[in-house]
Order: sequence, then C-alpha cells, then structure tokens
Amino acid sequence: MVSREQWIARRTETNFAGQIAGIGIDDLVMKVVSDFRAELYKRASRRIRQAWRPAEGGAIPAGQSRSGPAAILKAASVLYEKGLRKDQASLLKRRVKLPAPVISIGNLSVGGTGKTPLTIWMCEFLLEIGFHPAVLSRGYGAKGKNPGRIPPSLDERLPELFGDEPVMMSEYLPSTPVWVGRDRAASGGAALAGGSVDVIVLDDGFQHLALDRDLDIVLLDCRNPFGNGFVLPAGPLREPASNLKRADVFVITHADGNVDSAPLKNRLGSLFPTIPSFACRHILRGIRLERGGPLFHPGDLSGRRAVAFAGIAAPESFFDDIRKAGIEVCQSFDFPDHHRYASEDILQILSSASRHGAGLIITTAKDFTRLPPFLRNIFAVAEIGIDFGKDGEDFRSFLQDRLKRISDSTWTGR
Repeated sequence: MVSREQWIARRTETNFAGQIAGIGIDDLVMKVVSDFRAELYKRASRRIRQAWRPAEGGAIPAGQSRSGPAAILKAASVLYEKGLRKDQASLLKRRVKLPAPVISIGNLSVGGTGKTPLTIWMCEFLLEIGFHPAVLSRGYGAKGKNPGRIPPSLDERLPELFGDEPVMMSEYLPSTPVWVGRDRAASGGAALAGGSVDVIVLDDGFQHLALDRDLDIVLLDCRNPFGNGFVLPAGPLREPASNLKRADVFVITHADGNVDSAPLKNRLGSLFPTIPSFACRHILRGIRLERGGPLFHPGDLSGRRAVAFAGIAAPESFFDDIRKAGIEVCQSFDFPDHHRYASEDILQILSSASRHGAGLIITTAKDFTRLPPFLRNIFAVAEIGIDFGKDGEDFRSFLQDRLKRISDSTWTGR
C-alpha cells in the first residue's frame, strides 16, 4: 500500500515537459503576444495602484479631500458621485423586500477585500447553526442572460456562463444553492420557491440597493481601507466613505501579523460609533494536489519546488502565503482578475515548471474553475479560508444575537 508520504512525493514530482508537446507553432507566436499583453497589464495595474494609495500610508478619514489625482480624474469622480447618488435614490424607492432574511456581504472599494471567502464562511456558519442558506451573485463576467441556479456539474463552460466566483462557491458549498443573475430579487424569489431555503446571502451586495437586507456586512482591507479617499475613477472607492453609515457591522480583512487592525478599529469607532468592528485574516487552509483529492496541510509540502499563478485582484498575498508554507516558488505569474486562460498562457506556465524543474503548479480555487478539465488533474489548488482569531467568538455571538432579533414576520421557516 502506498503511504501518504509516498503519494505526496509522487504527485509533487510531475514532469510537465510532456504536457508541452501538443502545443504548436501558432501557440508559440501567441505566447509572445500573451507576454506583451501581460506586461502592459502589470504596468497599468501598478500605476493605478500607486495613484490610488494614500500619499503617506494609512487610512484616510471619511469625507477628507486631498490633492493627488489629475484634475480631469477629479472632475470625472465628481460626475460619477452625482450619478451614483441619483441612481441610489432611484433604487431605494423601488427596493424589493424578500419573504426571508437577507444578509449582504460587500465592500467599499474595488479590489480583493475577501468577499468570496467570507461568503463561504458565512454559509458554513449558517449551516452549522441549523439554517439553510442560498447565495445570490451577479456573476461577474457571466455571459448567460438568465443563468439561474448553478447546476452540480463539472462542465468546463460553467465559469463562462455563470462567472468564476459563483462556480467556485457552488463547489465549496455543495449543499447550498448558488443563484446568478443581475436581478437578484428575482433570483432570491426563485431560490425561496423551492421551500428548503430560509436565509439569503447576498454576495457583493453593499451597492446593490434594489434588494432590501436585514444585515449589511461591509469588508475593509486593513492594509489600505480608503485608498486615496476618492471615488472612481480618481480613486478606488465605489462610493464615498461616508456611506459606510449604512453598514450594520464592519469586518476588517487581511489583519495578519504584519498589519495591526487596532488603528482602523479606533478610526471606525470614532467615525461610526454605533457600528461594531471585527478583524480577520486570510489563511492558507491547505492544498489539493488534484481535483477531488485530499486537502493537505501546507507544511506537508514544505521544501517542494513550485510554479504559482493567479488571476485575482491581489495575487502577491496569495504567492506570499505559499512561500510562508515553506514551498519554493520558482516563478509566479499574475494575470488580470477573472482572466480566461488560453493555450498560450498554459504554455507559459508549463514551460516555466519544466525549465525550473518544479514538480508542482499551484493556483487559486477561483482560477482552478477556469482551467480545462484535463489540467485540473495535474495542477494543484490552494484553498484560502478566513480566521477571526480572538474576534471569532465575539463575531459569532454578534451574528447569533442579530439573527434572534430579526422579526418572525421576516424569518420564515423558523
């Protein structure tokens, strides 16, 4: 019988050179194009991130103005904010109330604050205490007009039809229906029609004011919560920081050992004294060496050589997590968020692994859903989770208390 250690050794000593043989000259030409495109993306993203960061670091108080972006971008932000206020006022007038509680998980700025991992955490928590949630998502990048519920299927077209993040959530939460559609009130009604769902979790819902909610959870990245203080396009904010007053609770993300969440908690407490704050960090829960395989502790792979790639908003954090586990990352590739992988991208990744003698190719769970099925059997997937640490017990108590306080007329099936 093959031991656990022998199985890991065999699965982490893959020779990826054989996977390159079927890629022809056309793909080699496309690789050059892909490299050029990726470099342009990196440079543009770097410039945008630099422009959006505070000049002296730290959080910027809500409503504070400052110099920084070009005048034309500031003017565009003023127009954006005026249009936003008008649109939000219109949505609030025709807001829909579902016959079940709605828990919204959202954020204030563009970028990777960690909404999807927290949505998964929330559904697992609700299941743990006896509820039956359904997730509503818009499905960024989805091409289906009325995609509806994600089916339990391994069809490689699902990410294109429904979006990569909803498909990932449906795989992580096999007992929780995930519905995708722009009209999330309609999706919520359809989810409740089956009778088994008794609570709705609204993914990326802070700006989706067309649907009423009973609990508004807003995530703020501890490393850069307010950017440079401007709304789009001069800054990263989707809406002014003063609108945080609509929130019921703040969750401060990426509060790891290198970033102290206390200053941001104090800042939020002074600006919004009635809204509680809880801090969490993202952790590497484990790595699966093949689809459906066991989840190994990252330390089990310490000392292994790997190539890593990701198409997410903040890929460096992901790469750092792998390195902290003791895995030697020979080369890392960052692609645009929600990137659709073409043969030239795969060639680039496989060639790197072969050239460096890496026995592992590791990617994120979100990127994993966008890979062709045959690659899911040879690429490893890293699973990222949420850890509330010392705030965990208080946050759970807060949620349970809020759930108890929701009126019986709203809470169906309890």
